[in-house]
Amino acid sequence: MKAAVFHGPRDVRFEEIDKPVLAAGEVLLKVGACGICGSDLHTYRHGMFLQLGSPIDSGRVLGHEFSGEVVEINGDVPGVSIGDRVTTVGMGGNAEYIRISAEMATTLVPINDDISYVEAATTEPLATSLHAANLGAAADGETHVIIGAGIIGLGILQCIKAHSTAKVIVVDLSDKRLAKAEELGADQVINVRDSALTEVLSGDHLISENLLSGTTGGVDVVYDCAGMGKNASGPSVLEQALSIVRQNGKVVIVAVFEQDITLDYNIIVRKGVQVHGSWAWEMDEFIESARLIASGKIDRKPLVSHTFPLEQASEAYETQLVAEEAIKVVFTP
Repeated sequence: MKAAVFHGPRDVRFEEIDKPVLAAGEVLLKVGACGICGSDLHTYRHGMFLQLGSPIDSGRVLGHEFSGEVVEINGDVPGVSIGDRVTTVGMGGNAEYIRISAEMATTLVPINDDISYVEAATTEPLATSLHAANLGAAADGETHVIIGAGIIGLGILQCIKAHSTAKVIVVDLSDKRLAKAEELGADQVINVRDSALTEVLSGDHLISENLLSGTTGGVDVVYDCAGMGKNASGPSVLEQALSIVRQNGKVVIVAVFEQDITLDYNIIVRKGVQVHGSWAWEMDEFIESARLIASGKIDRKPLVSHTFPLEQASEAYETQLVAEEAIKVVFTP
């Protein structure tokens, strides 16, 4: 079968590999679409998911944001039939077929016939966004700031707007991504390439001059969807998030960090900030994300910026690296 095979940093190749053989209770999907995740990019750049995992072996097929059709079942798997259109998670979606383990075969989530495989492949990142949004728990009248307008940050915007009338400000370095945020309903966008975040928010009277002393003012919730790149310098996004959040506000950390950062922990103490780490999702959030897409309450089509066949695997990964150009790159085997 066709596959995009990882061989090392910046080395993903189109190859023919063996089609998976199923064990008892397993399911084979013909992949309809598979997105490139941020964790895939970490592996593509560095050969491992940094401190979060071990080095990835050469010859591994990446990809866990996928959808497809059930084409083979080994044994009795309740609720699953040949021809079902489904989405779930597992590693190996950058291929023509993927084997779903017996454990995960019971978690296949149906896809409506009117939802494309490409759109359905964005269910997993939407679930990650929904998990973060649930931690932020937006209430009507609040102001939430999302720093980083990638697929996760924009998904958080969609989730907040689907469940509340909270004001949402989106911050990024890319005018193209910020335009997409406005299209999706952001109340305000800020390009911090041109202006300091604290200055803009002060001018809008969303934070006060004595905010940094930890007394008054500030926004209700900040989502760090940018992290700290390996070669980045200057104040971290997390430092900025802590500086603009209100007394007893929340900071939700969704991004991962490619380098250690220095923080003034006293600001967390003085302001009573609730700092939440947000990792992946719960299964009920995955199912809810599929429902939100199926109902039309959240439209994921505008977030798919590029599609590629597996034959152009290297070009697809290089495209996803260019933040100014790509939001979500999806393989269509």
